[in-house]
Amino acid sequence: MTRIVEALKSTFGLGTRSRDWSVDIGGAGPCGSVTYRDTSGMLACYWEFGGGDTVATIGVGTEAEWTRHHRWAAARRTEILRRIADEVIRQKAPGCRAEIDDQGGFINIR
Repeated sequence: MTRIVEALKSTFGLGTRSRDWSVDIGGAGPCGSVTYRDTSGMLACYWEFGGGDTVATIGVGTEAEWTRHHRWAAARRTEILRRIADEVIRQKAPGCRAEIDDQGGFINIR
C-alpha cells in the first residue's frame, strides 16, 4: 500500500501515448490532475487520495456535465473513462482495480 501511495504522490506522471490518445497524471501532495487527450480534444479531471480501501478517487464529471462541456467526447464517455481508469492503474497503482461510478462521475481506485 505504501508503494502505491508514494507512486501517486509523485509530482508528475510521464503519461502514456497510444496511437491517438494519452493520459497524463500530475499532482503534488494529496491531489492533482488527470488529463485525457485524443485527436478530438482534451479534458481535465482531478484526483485526490481516498480513505479506507480507496487509494484514490478521480472526479470525471457526470454524463450531463460531459454533454454540456465536452460534447466532442460525450458519445464515447464509457470508452474514455475506461482508458483513464486503466492508464491510472498502469502508471501509478499496479495491482489495484478501478470501479467506475458512471452516475456519480467518479473513478475509485482500490
